[in-house]
Amino acid sequence: MARISYIIFLAFFLASCAQVGTISGGERDTSAPQPTENVNPPNASTNFNVNEIAIPFNEYFTLSDPRSTILMVPPHATLETRVKKKTLYISWKDTLQENTTYAIYLNEAVKDYTEGNDSIMQYVFSTGDIIDSLSLNLAVVDAFDNKGVKDIIVALYDPSTNELLNFGQTDMNGVVSLNYLAAKTYNLFAFKDINGDLLPQATEKTAFLETDAITIDSTTTIGEPLRLFKSLKEPKITSLTYQAPGTFFIGLNRDLNYSETELYLNKSIVPKSNYQFIGKDSLQLFLKSDALSSGDFVLSSQNFTDTIDYRVLESQKVGEIAIKASHLDGVYGEHEKVQFVVNDLIESFDSTKITIRSIEDSSVVRPESIRWNFDTISFEMKKSVSAQDLEFIFDAGAVTTLNGSSVAFKKPVTVYPPRKYGSLSVDLSYYQTPIILQVMSGQNLSREIFLSNTEEKVKIENLSKGSYSFRVILDDNQNGKWDTGDFETRTQPEKVDYYSTGTTVRSNWNVDVELIPESESKTDEEPTE
Repeated sequence: MARISYIIFLAFFLASCAQVGTISGGERDTSAPQPTENVNPPNASTNFNVNEIAIPFNEYFTLSDPRSTILMVPPHATLETRVKKKTLYISWKDTLQENTTYAIYLNEAVKDYTEGNDSIMQYVFSTGDIIDSLSLNLAVVDAFDNKGVKDIIVALYDPSTNELLNFGQTDMNGVVSLNYLAAKTYNLFAFKDINGDLLPQATEKTAFLETDAITIDSTTTIGEPLRLFKSLKEPKITSLTYQAPGTFFIGLNRDLNYSETELYLNKSIVPKSNYQFIGKDSLQLFLKSDALSSGDFVLSSQNFTDTIDYRVLESQKVGEIAIKASHLDGVYGEHEKVQFVVNDLIESFDSTKITIRSIEDSSVVRPESIRWNFDTISFEMKKSVSAQDLEFIFDAGAVTTLNGSSVAFKKPVTVYPPRKYGSLSVDLSYYQTPIILQVMSGQNLSREIFLSNTEEKVKIENLSKGSYSFRVILDDNQNGKWDTGDFETRTQPEKVDYYSTGTTVRSNWNVDVELIPESESKTDEEPTE
C-alpha cells in the first residue's frame, strides 16, 4: 500500500530589486492594489540615507490602522504615513543604525476602495554596503492532521532582547520563506496572531522547534514541518441542551476523568447512575421532568469547578418515550449486539412485550440475552440468525423509564454473517514505543486500539467493505489519547503519523498492511480462512 510521509515541497520566492514584493511565502491577493516599479528609493537599496519612502500603487487605496499594520523591523523607528492620490509615503525622524538591513512591512495595511481587499508587502533596504541575503524556508502543519495551515505568522526574534527581526505568513499549503536574513542565531516561533501583536502566546495556536533557537549561517530549509497546536484550555462547561422529557447534554471544552467527577443539581449531588459520559468531553444526564424548573448545574473534578444555569418551561417537558435503532440502517454483524436507544433513562423492560420475528417465515426468534444500560437496550443474538432479516417489535409499555413508558415501535434488522466482512493485518513493528492505532473510514473513526507492544501484527476483524486509512499516535505518556502541547513549558504535542492513502477492504478477504513512515509498504491479499 502507498503511504503518506512528510514530504515538503518548498517554493522559494525572492523579492525583486525593482519593486515592493508580497512577503515571501505569503498567499498573494492579485485583486489587491499593487505597487508599481517607480518606488523611490527602489526596493533593496543599499547605503540608504533618507528618511522617506514613496510607494506608488496601480490604483487608489485606503490604509487600515497604519500605526499597527505598517512597521519597521528591526523596530528602530516610529513610522508616519500619508497618502497622496495613488502614492503611499512612509517617513520617520529617528536615526537608524549603521550597516543594518531593515524591512518595512505592510501587514494587511493596504485596501482597495471598492473591494476592501488587502495584501502583505515587504520593502527592504540597508544602511550599509550590503543587504543580508540568507533565507529560511519551512512549513507549518496542524499537529493532529498533518495538513498545511495558511495565514500563520512565522517570526524570528533576537534571543537576548526578544526584538522582532523578521517575519512572514504561510501560504495556502502552510509554506513560508523568510528572506533578507543575517547569519546569526534567532528564536523561531509560528503562531496564529489573533491579537495582531506579532508575539506568540499561550492563548493562540503556536508551533516551535524542540529548542527555541536556530542558527542560520547559510540559506536553510527545515525539512520537518513545525507542528501547530493549541495549548490545553482551562476546563469549563461550554454548552447545555435539553431534550424532552428529562435529558440534558452538558458539553465541555476538554476531557474529564469520569471517576473523579461530581455533578450537583441545585447544590444536591446527582447519583452517578443518572448520568454518563459521551466520549470524554460531554455528559448526558437523566432527570425526572416534573422536578425540573430552573436552577444550576455544578460540575466538579480535580482542580476544576464550573457552573451553568438552566431553565425548563412546562411546554418543553412534553415528549413521548421513543425508541430508535443504534444503527439507523438496521444492519448489524453477527459479532455485534443489536441495540436500541431510548430517549430517557431505562428502569426496566417487559420481555413479554418484545417480539423478534423472522421476516422470511414469521417465526419467532429468541435472543441469547437482553440487557440494558442507561438509555440503551441490547440483544445478543444466537449465531444461527446470521444472514437473516428480522423485525423487532416493541409493544407500547415494553420499556419503563424514569419519566414513563415507551410507545410502540417496529424496526426491520439484518444480521450479517462473518463472510460479509473483511479484515486487516497491520504490521506496526517499526514503532518501538506505545502507540494508538486509529482506523479511519473517510472522516469517521472506525476503530481505535492502544498498543504497548508492537512486535507482532495486529489483526482487525469484522470491517465493512470499503476504503480505510490510518493514524498512528505516539502515546508518550501512555494515557490512551492524543495530547496537545503546552506553550508555557515548551512541550511539543504528541506526534501523529497520518497514512492517508486508502486501503481497500473486501468481504471475506484479509489485507496485510505495513505502516512505516517515509517509505512504501507492500500489500498482499489472501482469502480469510
